[in-house]
Amino acid sequence: MLLDSPVSFHRLSFVPDGEGVLVGRPDTDAFAVLPPDGAAALRRMTEGQTPAQAAAWYAEHYGEQLDMADFLDTLGELGFLRGEGDAQEAAPDAPVRFQRLAQVLFSRPALCCYAVLVAAWLAVIATTPDLAPHPGQVFYTESLLLVQLVVVFGQLPFVGLHEAFHVLAGRRLGLPSELGMGTRLYIVVFETRMNGLLTVERRKRYLPFLAGMLVDLVVVSALGLGAFALRTAGGAEPVAGRLLLAMAFPILIRCGYQLFLFLETDVYYVFATALGCHDLHAATRALVLNRLRRILGRPARIDLSQWTERDLAVARWYAPFFTVGVAVLLAMAPLVFVPLFVQTVRLLADGISSAGSGLPFWDSLVFAALNIVQIAFWAWLTVRVHLRRRRTSRGVPS
Repeated sequence: MLLDSPVSFHRLSFVPDGEGVLVGRPDTDAFAVLPPDGAAALRRMTEGQTPAQAAAWYAEHYGEQLDMADFLDTLGELGFLRGEGDAQEAAPDAPVRFQRLAQVLFSRPALCCYAVLVAAWLAVIATTPDLAPHPGQVFYTESLLLVQLVVVFGQLPFVGLHEAFHVLAGRRLGLPSELGMGTRLYIVVFETRMNGLLTVERRKRYLPFLAGMLVDLVVVSALGLGAFALRTAGGAEPVAGRLLLAMAFPILIRCGYQLFLFLETDVYYVFATALGCHDLHAATRALVLNRLRRILGRPARIDLSQWTERDLAVARWYAPFFTVGVAVLLAMAPLVFVPLFVQTVRLLADGISSAGSGLPFWDSLVFAALNIVQIAFWAWLTVRVHLRRRRTSRGVPS
């Protein structure tokens, strides 16, 4: 590469981040942390200076020589250099859809309304403890099919709303956020791709991370207040009120799931951002694997130099958070999942054993069929995601 000719770059963002500068391509979400002096030299080249001119400026400004050829090779490996066949990128300031709506939903008056709603629900729980969330609320009817429709299919709008708020929080900042699908453990989930989130300063990233949990709490509060309003004067709960509570409880379970930091949940990204880390999860996993190999008397296999010093420093004490996440997951099993499973098995056995009773038998049979379909769909989606990741890692377009 000639150092006396200008170099063509993809559109890059420069965001001060701790002691370095986060430089990246918003269109591909490829980012790297550069020292301030390297970022300054790169910025001058993006503004039209030749590599030779940028190197001369660097030597004059910092009193050191910059190995420009090596620097350009590194920028090429990061994908920052534009090739002759690369397509033209969209204008950086192109407006995104629903940005105005997002600004309204996350305005201060809106946030105050959300806070009032949640506070009202907490007050109702304090004065009416039997309305507090518990696993038994899921079984608002003895029909397993109807319970299934509420717990699984009835939750889809709320799951979509959770991710939609992530998307809108990103679009409020002018980012082209979008929705996708994936799997976590055995659960099929919607996923938000917040493209370009690293192009904004750190303090602006927290709301996009927490927006989903925010709307979850608002929805749970609204459903709980609705159930309270439907109560009779004697404290009896009509079917409609029980249905609202049945829809609210799974949402709270998903909020608890966010504490499983080892699964890179919303709360994980808040922690990582607050601690100034860029890939804390991968750095921690690599550090732990290397330590396990040393314990087993084998040499470490993962090169830790690919992560920043900050990531590695935090990773050394972050590992216990993995343990906390596992502990929370294990605690939720006897407190939530086991009671739900036992009650489901009991109702299913009762329904199937009543083959001559008509409706209970067919209710249980359809319930079992729906579960088989869900497991098959999860398996198909897991394989599909795995194959897509393999193609991506090999550089094959999907």
